[in-house]
Amino acid sequence: MTTTMPIVLPDDDGIRPAGKPDECFYCRQKVGTPHKQDCVIPSRKVKVRYSFDIEIEVPWEWDKHMIEFSRGESSWCASNAIEELEKYESESEGCLCGVFDCEVLEIPDAPPYRKNQSGEVVL
Repeated sequence: MTTTMPIVLPDDDGIRPAGKPDECFYCRQKVGTPHKQDCVIPSRKVKVRYSFDIEIEVPWEWDKHMIEFSRGESSWCASNAIEELEKYESESEGCLCGVFDCEVLEIPDAPPYRKNQSGEVVL
């Protein structure tokens, strides 16, 4: 199957100050030609699951059911988990690598896109 790659444009995110002003720094394709298949600039959205195994503080008397209820069915907002991760990170020498896992859930069959230097998606 042949995938149509996005064209390198003058405001392409692949054009970098360290490279030539008329070509993608990563795949060396000139402005007006398609990025190469193995270039890192064309992107796609995929669905992943991030999981972290960390210790958090909860009231002493809470059991498994109450802890899970407090995090999934109560008024507690999942965005609060970011603060818990930041606290854990600061207490564990600034790195979450040892408690992190990433699982790919879905890779949709969608055409690649690129972003310009302003971060706007260009098909």
